[in-house]
Amino acid sequence: MGALTTTLAFVVVLGIIIFVHEFGHLITAKAFGMRVFVFSFGFGKRLAGFKWGETDCRVSAIPLGGYVKLEGEPGDHLSEDTSALGDGKDFLSRPRWQRFLVYLAGPAMNALLTIVVLSGFYMVGFAVEGSRYDRPIVGAVEAGSPAEKAGLVPGDEIVSIDGKPLPSWEEAQYHIILRPEAPLALRVRRGAEEREVAVRSVATAAEKIGSIGVHPLVRVGQVLPGQPAEAAGLRTDDAILSIDGKPLLSFSEIPPIVGASGGRAMTFRVWREGQAFDLAITPRDSGAGPKIGIAPKTVLKKFGPVAAVGEALRWTWEMTRQTFDVVSRLVTARISPKTMMGPLGIAQASGDAARGGAGSLLFLVAVISLQVGILNLFPLAPLDGGHLAILAVEGAARRDLSPTVKGWIMNAGAAVIFLLIGVVLYSDFSKIGFVQRLFQ
Repeated sequence: MGALTTTLAFVVVLGIIIFVHEFGHLITAKAFGMRVFVFSFGFGKRLAGFKWGETDCRVSAIPLGGYVKLEGEPGDHLSEDTSALGDGKDFLSRPRWQRFLVYLAGPAMNALLTIVVLSGFYMVGFAVEGSRYDRPIVGAVEAGSPAEKAGLVPGDEIVSIDGKPLPSWEEAQYHIILRPEAPLALRVRRGAEEREVAVRSVATAAEKIGSIGVHPLVRVGQVLPGQPAEAAGLRTDDAILSIDGKPLLSFSEIPPIVGASGGRAMTFRVWREGQAFDLAITPRDSGAGPKIGIAPKTVLKKFGPVAAVGEALRWTWEMTRQTFDVVSRLVTARISPKTMMGPLGIAQASGDAARGGAGSLLFLVAVISLQVGILNLFPLAPLDGGHLAILAVEGAARRDLSPTVKGWIMNAGAAVIFLLIGVVLYSDFSKIGFVQRLFQ
């Protein structure tokens, strides 16, 4: 059942993103009066469909892609007749600016999908883990990590990295993750004092992303009345640093630790307003195992319609900036290709999102749709960005490139894309457990 859910979720995620992308090409071409032969979801044999004017809107046998076929579009080697019909509706007879907009419409629709979905989420409201927006105060330091060797301890606040102020853990983790095996200049606040700390990040074993071995505070978002935590004096917004001396990396570690206590008193190391102290809390068995009566801290993100669109635009722009930053680091070998997510990674993420409900699946669609749109803007034929680059060059030169030159550009672009596909697939397979054990 799990594999079936993952497969179906993958097809749904991919289907929505591809449909929206190709629909952008379709609707823009039709708006300019171009003749569109086919609008297909999937490749291969036609299974079903209907006619929209001269366009065969179809579902094809292999649901792992899609395409729009225009009369006279270069690079078409499909079965339908593409001979010019002499009425000026073919793609190549149109001005370059119209062809440019047709190619641009696909990535633009991907971005629009992201903004629309996120705007809906922000209007409905959704809870996110509180630590993402917490100040970057250290809650746990891994033994033997660069942070421990540099002298960082729970309660320290990372004020900046390489001179860049860090208002939240989200910003701090972004700057650390993208810099594996790199020197980092941290400004750390402890109490009223600030100092400069030099650390060198390490690369995690699987994803090859940067880490210095620090984790956010594990905040308490709710203390249930009449439960052991309240009786012991624990408060909302307190942070739990450790239980019986075991440092906590996330709130999800608390239930199994408490559940295995057998109802005995446990020592909770608590951080409150800059001070650390111990609380003795005795879990109570409520019929479903020992509990102490607390819930994690979450932040509700909810806005009115105008503010929701603004927040969605801000998030989309920030993700776009970060995506280009990641790509530049990949190209210059400053981070490993193992940070990339390919088809297997997307399928796994789709399955996890589907099990988390329709909201999680839609959010994944929004995130991946933006990445697909950005990827398609890269100047590699036969991606949309490759065609846009060719049109831009032709416009600047005020003449068309020869078919031979375009053929070389298309072949070179295709070779690079196949190489990237190979790298991404390698990245996906290298994260599978049995493959890692095979090559150890």
